[in-house]
Amino acid sequence: MATKKQQSKRADDLMEFGHKALLAYVGAFGVVGDKVGEWFELFVERGQEMEKDARKLVKQNEKQVRKFAADLQKQEKTAVHQAEKTVKKVKALA
Repeated sequence: MATKKQQSKRADDLMEFGHKALLAYVGAFGVVGDKVGEWFELFVERGQEMEKDARKLVKQNEKQVRKFAADLQKQEKTAVHQAEKTVKKVKALA
């Protein structure tokens, strides 16, 4: 049979383990809170980088589209001019 000292020691050990388990449980919430804060900041930073990259890409594409549109306008003017010349030639022949 266990003596009172052994029973008391076991009870103390059990209480200490329970206390440590409770501290671990509370500590887990603290760590999660810290990590969530870190992750939030990391997500914000990454989002800012992606926004910057997207704006840069849009700006590049906008320049290319504007250049393409200007080239099309030049081609249109040339085609209209050629068509007018052709019409004048046909009228002169008629």
